[in-house]
Amino acid sequence: MKVRTEARREAILEIASQVFLEFGFERASMAEIVRRIGGSKSTIYGYFPSKEALFQAATMAVGQRHVRPAFDAMLMEQDVSAGVGRRLDEFARTLAAFICSDQLIAIQRMVLAEAGRSDMGALFYDAGPHQGVQDLGSFFSRAMDAGVMRYGDPYLAARQFFSLLQAELLPRWYYRNLPPLPPAEIQACADRAVNTFARAYEMRRPEHLSAPSREDRAPTAAPKEPS
Repeated sequence: MKVRTEARREAILEIASQVFLEFGFERASMAEIVRRIGGSKSTIYGYFPSKEALFQAATMAVGQRHVRPAFDAMLMEQDVSAGVGRRLDEFARTLAAFICSDQLIAIQRMVLAEAGRSDMGALFYDAGPHQGVQDLGSFFSRAMDAGVMRYGDPYLAARQFFSLLQAELLPRWYYRNLPPLPPAEIQACADRAVNTFARAYEMRRPEHLSAPSREDRAPTAAPKEPS
């Protein structure tokens, strides 16, 4: 009887992610993943019952590595009345950097290409963005109960916050070969999103976000593909 190990599972997910990103979901084959890992198909199927399950686990693993710690830090906040602004600020910066990452951009493009042909879009959304809305909504619910946010639907507030955070960054998904954003610019985008959200929900904010800057008021153009 073969023994399953976490290290082996992580190795399969790493190789599978590379194959999915290289070929797309439809053209990626379990045979190619097996060839790169070594062993037999039964090795992979012992961990994941189908290519769809493997894809879902591989995309979830990316989020777990990059943003799960930020979600966990918010959910574990003990004194939400004092920490809501600080936690949201930290979370926004982490998520903004992830949104700009080459890996997430490639995954999003692949998922959208498959969404009209299979259940890949729904699987990805349920495992990633939908779970993020549930977690952030839970944090906002506690903040509303503590009186440090204007009361409303916390899960709608979570969706609105994610939309604000993506507003300046999502256009990058539609251009090829854009240069990376400097960390300071990513942080500025995150700060503007938090500022706008904080004003809408009358949220207590970190001191350095308390007043909108001139950048907050200036319109931001969509990124242009370099010539």
